[in-house]
Amino acid sequence: MPISVINDYVSNDLLLWKLSEKEIQLNNLVNLSLSSKSRLDLIKSSSQRKQFLGIQNLLSLHNINNEVLFYDDNGKPHLLNNKFISISHSFDYCGVIVSDVKVGIDIEKFRSKILNISKKFVSESDLALIKVSSVENITKVWSIKEAVYKAFGHNKIDFKKNIIIKSVNKEFNKATVLIFNNEISENYSIEIYNFSQYICCIAKQID
Repeated sequence: MPISVINDYVSNDLLLWKLSEKEIQLNNLVNLSLSSKSRLDLIKSSSQRKQFLGIQNLLSLHNINNEVLFYDDNGKPHLLNNKFISISHSFDYCGVIVSDVKVGIDIEKFRSKILNISKKFVSESDLALIKVSSVENITKVWSIKEAVYKAFGHNKIDFKKNIIIKSVNKEFNKATVLIFNNEISENYSIEIYNFSQYICCIAKQID
């Protein structure tokens, strides 16, 4: 079912879907194009098929069709109407955000195993900012960097070295981030929303 807002502070350009329906119900809710049907036929996993259909339903709610949506060689979605789009899914939730500026979305479920890989993406400066290396905080660091990476749209990014969390607020639901490669650097503002056992992180480019 669609969830238009997580709380009163979420902007209208973000739409979430909780995948509580069966696959056939999700399919019946949306009129798939021939190309989308072909893509669905290639997906074998039941959960991934539901995630795909959830995304298609959200795109429909955003009035986005295949005539304006395309994917580049890196798998990043783009729109032909001078707006920016980002897509994410995690287990029972999926989300789509559309914006006038470069944007990234990441949805993550809290899972303790993220602590086992935290050294791959959490820097010393990150640890100094978050102070406590809890599952929630480490998940937020990963989600922040994933959302910024998706908005940035360039490969060969080291999450530990090339994505710098510059500041976080006391509640750790807002942050500012710098991402760079050898040629480009960009700054992003971050908003983080907690719901159920998940978080949704939104990154938008700022000057």
